[in-house]
Amino acid sequence: ENDICSTDEVNRFLFRAEYENGENISDVQTLVKIGKELGLPEDKESELHEYLAKEQGKSAMEQEIRTGRQRYGIKGVPFFVIGKDDQGKSRPYGFSGAQASDTFLELFEELLS
Repeated sequence: ENDICSTDEVNRFLFRAEYENGENISDVQTLVKIGKELGLPEDKESELHEYLAKEQGKSAMEQEIRTGRQRYGIKGVPFFVIGKDDQGKSRPYGFSGAQASDTFLELFEELLS
């Protein structure tokens, strides 16, 4: 059985580790510990440790960052992309910085009309 936790759950654990417990979430051991807390099977711990220590996902993540910068003009966080990218037919909305809830409501209403 392969239970995969949600992104929200991972984010909660990372937030709690860094901001409530003062842990360094860029540390490989800390991330493996969080993985265990999230239910990572014991036989996968060394695999996760090696993946993180060797930065195996780094180039893919850097490519995602480059794509975001090129496609949406992302220059900082938070950055929101709302809507579908229909292969050039329509471009999703993108906006940077913290936004009031009214901004989201107006955008959602526009997308629904």
